[in-house]
Amino acid sequence: MHRKEQLSATHEMYLKVLYRLGQQDDVARVKDMAKGLGVNPGTVSAVLKKLEQAELVHHDRYGSVTLTSDGMAVATCVIRRFDTIKALLTEVLGLDIETAEVDACMMEHAVSPATVNRMERMVSLVMAGKIDLSALENSPMPFDGGRCCDCETEGVCRAETEVESELHS
Repeated sequence: MHRKEQLSATHEMYLKVLYRLGQQDDVARVKDMAKGLGVNPGTVSAVLKKLEQAELVHHDRYGSVTLTSDGMAVATCVIRRFDTIKALLTEVLGLDIETAEVDACMMEHAVSPATVNRMERMVSLVMAGKIDLSALENSPMPFDGGRCCDCETEGVCRAETEVESELHS
């Protein structure tokens, strides 16, 4: 990590969105961030205040928002984690892009640098043809017919659904 103190997943997402907006338009604004994150501008302003205190962004009140050099380093790290996980999920595990993007977005905040480095190496080896995955395509998976396969078919985790229903009972 680039920083001693761990950033929350929310803060990392804000930095990632800010980076991507800056790449598209050279300038990011609160309203654009709010739209990209699906939150209201007041929420964005409150989070930006914390990111500014952490010296990760510069925010001109009612104006543009830019990443500091530390903010840029963190944002590029988050994006690298996302891209690596997405590539592993699509290129190695064969998931569709939509599923891979959703899963990678959740996973990018929890995976260690060592794990990302290994994932990136695995993807590189597969893409270079040094690891043959064809044997996996027709081999039975150890959990065929099990709970996880049922959940995959249904498109929802039954264990999670059961826990949620118990919590709200």
